[in-house]
Amino acid sequence: MIPRISRGASLVTALSTLLLAFIFAAPPTAQAAGRNSSTASGGGGGGGSVKAPKVAESRVTGYITAIDSVNHTLVVGASYYGSGSLRVDSSTQVSLNNLNGSFADLKQGDWCEARYDWTTKLATKLSVTRP
Repeated sequence: MIPRISRGASLVTALSTLLLAFIFAAPPTAQAAGRNSSTASGGGGGGGSVKAPKVAESRVTGYITAIDSVNHTLVVGASYYGSGSLRVDSSTQVSLNNLNGSFADLKQGDWCEARYDWTTKLATKLSVTRP
C-alpha cells in the first residue's frame, strides 16, 4: 500500500512541475500585446494612437430576407441560420456589385455576405450582389 501512495505522489509532483514549467515558459500575453500595439502605431515617442483589439467576426451568407429602415437592421438568410437581426451603422462597409454603397441601396432579395460582431450583432461589412 505504501509504494502506491509514493508512486501517486511522485506522479502528482511531476505533473505539477510540468504544468508550472509550461506556464512560465509561455510568453506573457500582456507584454506581447504591448509590443505589437506600439509598433503598429509607429513606435515609441508618445502621442501614437493605440489600436483597439480586433473583435472576432462571424459570417453569414444568404438572401436579405428583411430590412428595417427605421432601426437600421436587416436579416440575412433564414432566422434559423443563427444570424438573427444585424445592426448597420455608419462604420459598416457596404458594397453593392463591388462598388461602394449604403444601407439605403439594399433591397430585400439581394444576395449578401455579411461579417459581423457576434456579441453586438453589428455588421462590419456587407458584400451585396444583385443581378
